[in-house]
Amino acid sequence: MSGGGTEGLDILKTNDPGKSAAARALETDIQPDTGRAGTYADEATTAAVTGFTGWAAGSGLKDVADEWDRQVAALQNRLSADKSALRSARIEFRGQDLRTAGILDRFLPPSGDRGNG
Repeated sequence: MSGGGTEGLDILKTNDPGKSAAARALETDIQPDTGRAGTYADEATTAAVTGFTGWAAGSGLKDVADEWDRQVAALQNRLSADKSALRSARIEFRGQDLRTAGILDRFLPPSGDRGNG
């Protein structure tokens, strides 16, 4: 940034279409599919728990089902966070560049002294 200010900020290169496509895939495919897979496993495990009522295996399956629910919820939260991060990355990069430019501008000579070496 030889001229100071915000020059050159328009050359920041990120893969905006790729990030948008990834966020869209998370929203339209991955998160819904994860929810369906979690529900399917819950239904099958609930049936097994019922079938083993009164047995130690039934109690163990219930514990497994509870842990599964926690893990699916954690995964869904992580996918949501990733989707949000993908959507906000460009704004965050630009903001950081502006903050860095402001810091570095303090080290440049006054505009009338530039290039008078």
